[in-house]
Formats: sequence, structure tokens, C-alpha cells
Amino acid sequence: MDSTRLAGKVALVTGGSRGIGKSVALRLAREGADILVNYKQDATAAEETAGEIRALGRTAWTLQADMRKEAEIRGLCSRIREEIGQLDILVHNAAFGTMAPTMRIGRASWQATFDTNVTALLLLSQGCYPLLKKQGGHVIAISSVGSFTCFSEYAAIGCSKAAMEALIRYIAFDLAKEGIRANTVSAGPVDTRAVSWFKYPTAVWNFGTKKSPLGRMGMPEDLAGIVAFLCTPDADWIVGQTLVADGGIMLGVEFKDWL
Repeated sequence: MDSTRLAGKVALVTGGSRGIGKSVALRLAREGADILVNYKQDATAAEETAGEIRALGRTAWTLQADMRKEAEIRGLCSRIREEIGQLDILVHNAAFGTMAPTMRIGRASWQATFDTNVTALLLLSQGCYPLLKKQGGHVIAISSVGSFTCFSEYAAIGCSKAAMEALIRYIAFDLAKEGIRANTVSAGPVDTRAVSWFKYPTAVWNFGTKKSPLGRMGMPEDLAGIVAFLCTPDADWIVGQTLVADGGIMLGVEFKDWL
């Protein structure tokens, strides 16, 4: 990989202390960016990730903010504007979701899911816009194939991810004239602790490995490379798109699996 493609850039990765967010943060750092690691409550994990970034020769900051809370998001954006003064890449990876069938989703759980996955993206984009437009930045959201297909008890998350993808299209439409590119990376099952949210984690693992023609689950690193690519000039003509990175699980069905 080119360790200078993103030299001089500063990136904010929400939920950047572990899982997909951590892999994205490290990949962007390896390609030259300095990283703002946002975390909700685990300061130790965030600092460990920041330490790994610094070991690569990059600058790293850890910034606490709960993506469900408007005041904390606005405070995060204010700190970035006032204390750092630069932001070129916004990656909204932080996610929340309640697993339940549609007839049992509670109002509070539904709201918290949308607050984290959708509203936070809007607030972050608004708050970081003055910095992102300075040199033509990037807004990237991490979505799920559950936005266009159905999984057991995944309704709240799937609907929020569909809304996220629509919001990215509108952000792209509005901000492209400012040189800001907004896109979404939509993932299939990925080997992170989020798999444990499902009622039957082993079934999710079996689905991800058997359904993919590649014969394995997705890894956080699989998505990190795509995010990094979208932040480079090679992706300048990609605007307002959802790139599906699912290892081919949505291509079709192998009939012999049903014998």
C-alpha cells in the first residue's frame, strides 16, 4: 500500500477504537493520515488504538462522544474546529441497534438506533462541514446489506442503514459542488463482536462463510481498504454511491446447500 496517499490529511473515525472502526483508522494511518479516534465509553481501548497509530509515525487523538447524544456530537465537532482546525475525512462507523422482530421493537430502541446510525451522520456532517470544504473532503458511512434485504430481528438496524444510505446520497448531492465526496460502504457479515448481537451468532457465522462464494466471513480489514480507496483521487468520480462489499453473499444461492 502507498503510505503517502493520504499524507497531510486528518480523519475522524467514529467508533474507531475497535472492530471495523479500528481497522479503518489504522489503514488510513498507514496511508499517511493523522487520526481522530472517537469512542463512546472505553477510553482504554481508544488509547490503545491511538498508540498503534502513533507507532506508525502518525498523530492520533482520542475524543469521547456518544453518537446518540446531540450535545456530545456538537461538542466533538466544536473541539475539532477549535483545537485541531483541520478535517479532511469523516468516517461514520459507530453503530447501534436493537435486535427484535418488527412487532416487538420498542419506541426507545428504535429511536436510539436511528439517532446513532442516521441522525449522528447528519449532525457530524453539519458540524464538520466548515473544515471538510476547505480542501474538498470525504464523508463515508459504513452500512449493511441489511438495508436492502431482510435478516431475522434486524429491522431497526436495516431500516436505519437504508436511511443512512439515502442521507449520504443527499449529502453528496448538496456538497459535491464544494468538492466534498460522500459515499457509503455496505458490508455483509463481518467478524466483529457485532455478530454477538444476533440471537444465533453461530448461524450468522455459518451463513457468512457458506453463502459467500469466497468461503469465508468478511474481516474488518476488507472494508478498511475500500474506505481508504474512497479517500484518494482515484475515487474522485465516485459520488453518492453505495459500494457493496459482502464477499459475494448476495449474488445468489447454491441449490445444493438446500439438499
